Amino acid sequence: MKDNSKKAAHFYGVNFLQFIFSSLVALYLGYVAVGGIPALLDPKRMQIPVYFVFFDWLVGVLLFVLGVGASIQMRNKFINEKKASTNNMRKGLILFVMGLIFLNWGMNIFIIAGASFIVSGLFRKTDALWLHSLSLAIILVSMVLINFDIPFRLSYFGIDFQNDGLVKLTAFLLFNGYYSFFPWVAIFLSGMAVGKGALRPRGFFPPSSLVAIFIIIAGFMVNQYCEGLYPQMDMYRAKFLYPFNQFVYQPSFMLFIIGFSWLLINFINHFFTFIHAERTLDVIKNLSYQKYSILFFFYFFCTLFTVGFAHSGTIILGFSFPWTLMISLLLLFIGMMFLLKLWKKKVNKYAPMEWLIKSVSLKNNSAT
Repeated sequence: MKDNSKKAAHFYGVNFLQFIFSSLVALYLGYVAVGGIPALLDPKRMQIPVYFVFFDWLVGVLLFVLGVGASIQMRNKFINEKKASTNNMRKGLILFVMGLIFLNWGMNIFIIAGASFIVSGLFRKTDALWLHSLSLAIILVSMVLINFDIPFRLSYFGIDFQNDGLVKLTAFLLFNGYYSFFPWVAIFLSGMAVGKGALRPRGFFPPSSLVAIFIIIAGFMVNQYCEGLYPQMDMYRAKFLYPFNQFVYQPSFMLFIIGFSWLLINFINHFFTFIHAERTLDVIKNLSYQKYSILFFFYFFCTLFTVGFAHSGTIILGFSFPWTLMISLLLLFIGMMFLLKLWKKKVNKYAPMEWLIKSVSLKNNSAT
């Protein structure tokens, strides 16, 4: 088991990160929905968007490790590469449709994850260097797209579909929304590129980590440049106390996330070369195989809250009581994990969303 677990360390490392960050993103969504954090940006459209770095990095890392996982699936020697690619695209379609169901929730990870999986099949034979180059090009193009005259109010609770219409809805999904396809797909594609490379790093800080650090430094330099161009950033920092006041501009945020996620993947994958307990590894794999169900549960909860309370202006647990809110969400998370365990014991060995994905899109592949 020792030799086999070491060879598969990258697989368990990616599984571990997928579970951890899907759980953190789910808790983050609940924090935003129930905590009633308002739209922090000026309703007037800026020339370049900014992201809430204290929270949004969680979504970025999740997209990156999902991209790594997509590449691992397509490299599986027991499955035809084309078939694995098709399965990823079908899974993406299911996630995208699920995202449309929760379209009233503006911060929609299902839409960007689904769209990313759908296009992943187009790049199954693309070299890692070309994928990184494409990712950079998407980041640059997105800076141009955001200047299109399709105004909408950046909000945590979606957009006004009745007044905005199909054109603005399409813009919201493609490039003008909070987790829109452009530029967030760049993170997923960079994850795919890393997944095509060496995922068994030699040490906690392999040579590829130097590239990741260079990307992070580049992101910092870009943000410094943007701050000089757009001094209005200062008005946002006064909204909350540190670190809840930290925003970065779109291109620098994307570079930060790609570099940081790459460092994290290298570190965790090497860490798992020291874990040989079969039971521990099985637990990690099983937890990872319910990541989409965890996100679905919290999106469902967030939707109930926003429909029932947020639109009426009622806040149950305000942002001024963060510890009360965090404890409540953790209790909700524990209850959800208990229900998922009960489902897997009484109904099906796969969690609900994973069972749906496997039933519809996967034949001889895992529900990841």
